[in-house]
Amino acid sequence: MRLARILSLAVLVAVLFVTVDLGISCLGALVPGLQDGIPYYSLLQRWFGVWEGEMRTRPEFFFVFSRWLWISFAVFVENAVLWGVSIWKQGR
Repeated sequence: MRLARILSLAVLVAVLFVTVDLGISCLGALVPGLQDGIPYYSLLQRWFGVWEGEMRTRPEFFFVFSRWLWISFAVFVENAVLWGVSIWKQGR
C-alpha cells in the first residue's frame, strides 16, 4: 500500500507539472497582445519536443489544457482515496 501511495504521488507531481506547463502556454495563446501570433512557452516543448506542431489554434490549446486539467483532478482524487484508505487501515 505504501508503494502505491508513493507511485501515485509521483504521478500526481508529474501530471501537475504538465498541467501547469500547458496552462502557461494556454494563457499565452489566449492573450493576443503578448506576441504577434500564437506564442508557445512550453518547457516540455523545449526539453523533449512534446506536442510539436499539434496545437495551432487557441481552441486546440484550451482543449489540451482542459483535458490535462481533468487528468490532474482524477489523479488527485486517486491520491485522496489512497490516503483515506491508509488512514482507515491505521485506525483498525
